[in-house]
Amino acid sequence: MSKQAATDWIGTGEEAADQRLEPVYWRTRVFRNSYVRAGKLHRVRGWSAKIQYQGVRRTVSLGAVDQDVAAAKAASLFANIQQHGWLALGQREGSTQPSVAAVPGGIDPRESVDYWRLRLVERKYRAASNAKPEFSCRIEHAGAGCYFPLGTLNEAHAAEESLSIFNSVVGEGWEVAAARHRRELTLALFWFGSPFCCTYTTIHTRPGGAKRLGNRDKADAVSVNVFAVEPDGTVAATLRELTSEVPGFDCRGTFADIGSLRELGQADEPGLLLVSRGLQGFSGEELDACFKQRFRDCPVVPFSTFEDSEQLFNSTAGSQHGYFLHRTPPGRVLHLLEQHTDPEAKSKPRLNAANLSRRVRQYFKKQVDFLAGNPEENTLPHLTPREHQVMTHLSRGALDKEIAEMLQISAWTVHNHLKNIYEKLGVQNRTEAVMEYLQK
Repeated sequence: MSKQAATDWIGTGEEAADQRLEPVYWRTRVFRNSYVRAGKLHRVRGWSAKIQYQGVRRTVSLGAVDQDVAAAKAASLFANIQQHGWLALGQREGSTQPSVAAVPGGIDPRESVDYWRLRLVERKYRAASNAKPEFSCRIEHAGAGCYFPLGTLNEAHAAEESLSIFNSVVGEGWEVAAARHRRELTLALFWFGSPFCCTYTTIHTRPGGAKRLGNRDKADAVSVNVFAVEPDGTVAATLRELTSEVPGFDCRGTFADIGSLRELGQADEPGLLLVSRGLQGFSGEELDACFKQRFRDCPVVPFSTFEDSEQLFNSTAGSQHGYFLHRTPPGRVLHLLEQHTDPEAKSKPRLNAANLSRRVRQYFKKQVDFLAGNPEENTLPHLTPREHQVMTHLSRGALDKEIAEMLQISAWTVHNHLKNIYEKLGVQNRTEAVMEYLQK
């Protein structure tokens, strides 16, 4: 992201401070950030300002599209900082989350459409190969956060939708907002624990719940019956839809807890069980009593959902025999099992723990052999741990000043890290850097 050069700063004496209390002083010092998308330079509509006080200088987003309004906000913010110190910007001691600048009158800038317009991003991975491009926005509240797809590339409409979702989260809670709006999540299936073997894909949750059991028809007679245990109704509905799209598999029902598996009988013929591994009773005797003892040949595959793939990568630990994580095509959650089934078969295929294990090993061995045969196509050059942290936040759509606050460094240090990252990755701008980084 590039910035317009601000006018040279005047002194820090009493006379200078008086000048900074006037909007006319800031009229020529506010600026608009710019970024590159698809090779074209774009300038954001919102204005920002560099505020310096007591030896500290920070870049503050003013959340205004009019230059005179932005200058007035900058003057008021400086007056607040003079009176209350830098805590007037809303920074909390020890917080790892970006602070939100307070504006005159105590109004939360997140209640402004302009605030969300600055934070719109076009995510790299879509939930379906034929899905239309759209803006997304990451919304945080009460220690939680996730990306919400907005259904449009119109900045004005996307910003208004972001504000509506934020108000829903704050006013009604995450559960209500998640049931009403699509969320972008990373869905990961864990096939082995040692070595750690995982496939993952991007999903967009479906608002609403999922019915327990589907009606059987003639097509089910030659499909593997899949059942899933997931307490989040929107994730369960999405998982059921995605698994049923895989040739040779039919998700016949979802359950909110492990105890509900007792409802299954021999007539249901479960051929694959997907279980959220965070559920109570998943690793204890309850799953055995409710399911495994009655359906000994049915494979059980744990899964989890994450805010994004970086969170998945950070959660992998404890394996002594290596890690194998592979992104699957959009919506292909059972991608590595497709060759096990034959859609033209006249009888239901058999899937048990032994042939599932063999199929998983063959799948990951193929991926490793492919990488070993293409050493010239190595992944990222070596980045320092700090550069990885910068790229992690950048890939989530964070602004430079937000990265600086989360890492407790200056914005200028962030700029230097980005310059080094560009050189190592052989890219020209942050968009290309994020695209390259997310390929890892």
